[in-house]
Amino acid sequence: MHRRSAHVASGFVSLTLGIEVAGDGIGTGPRAHGIAALARRLEAAGVHYWVVGADRGEQTGVAPSLDPSLVATVAARHTAELGLVVAASTHRDHPYNLARRLVSVDHAARGRVGWFALDVDRRIGLNAAADTWTGATLEPAHTTESIDAVRILWRTWPYASLRGDRAAGVFADITQIRRADTGGAYRITGPLNVPGSVQGDLPVWRHPGPGARGADLVVVEDGDPVPSGAVVRLREADDAALTRVARTPGAVGALLRVPPAAVPAVLDEVLPAARRRGAVAAAGRGTLRRRLGLPAPAEPDLSTHRRAYDSSPTVAARL
Repeated sequence: MHRRSAHVASGFVSLTLGIEVAGDGIGTGPRAHGIAALARRLEAAGVHYWVVGADRGEQTGVAPSLDPSLVATVAARHTAELGLVVAASTHRDHPYNLARRLVSVDHAARGRVGWFALDVDRRIGLNAAADTWTGATLEPAHTTESIDAVRILWRTWPYASLRGDRAAGVFADITQIRRADTGGAYRITGPLNVPGSVQGDLPVWRHPGPGARGADLVVVEDGDPVPSGAVVRLREADDAALTRVARTPGAVGALLRVPPAAVPAVLDEVLPAARRRGAVAAAGRGTLRRRLGLPAPAEPDLSTHRRAYDSSPTVAARL
């Protein structure tokens, strides 16, 4: 559950703000330069997070782009505070590979990465009606199973287990590393072969639907019903729309879909005006989870899962 932002005026909630931009960046130069330029612009404007690749789940209008995790990795090198939310579906990536890739980018960003769990990735030339790995129909309930599997994997090797004790030659307390032993559609023994995140679980976004659960934040389209703790996607970014969302019961954030050509106007005019009205919260500091006021999920609890290793020192756990 999301912690509600402070009321700053009668009927107002200060929203967290995410931005989606079609393509990989701005400008006409090399892609890496465009990614870096856009990331720096978003951070300087006080945007809470950049969602990379969310349009990959849509039927039409998908812009040519690099893999979102690659874009986020480049952006992480050129920013210090901006959240980076990678859109991805287990239609393309097996949960083990996806969990590992996301947490690896999060390490590079020092705890600033999240995951937008898409029901389907329409940018790939695979059967768009069924999961590549299980054959399951691509629907919200399937995405829930994917989120469950990824969350379990993130917790198999806790960040808190890292010791880095050079004197004793111990890298990690291996007694804290657990097997995944996932049930459901994905049968994964685990554990993950990289440590978990400094922020615990990466924050997870998703779309609503039957059987949809497991995410920290649900993204709804402007005009649709707004459940408590939801993020409202605005495809027309203006001050009036942000103010309206800030007055909407249940809304805690706004996600702006912005064409590349409109980025300067949104960042230089719309966002400052909305912030002056109190409709948008300050960006803050710390991990992405902390900046968004998201408590750590209680589940999954791996305390009863088998240990991955016994208590004897191993080469992998020693420096």
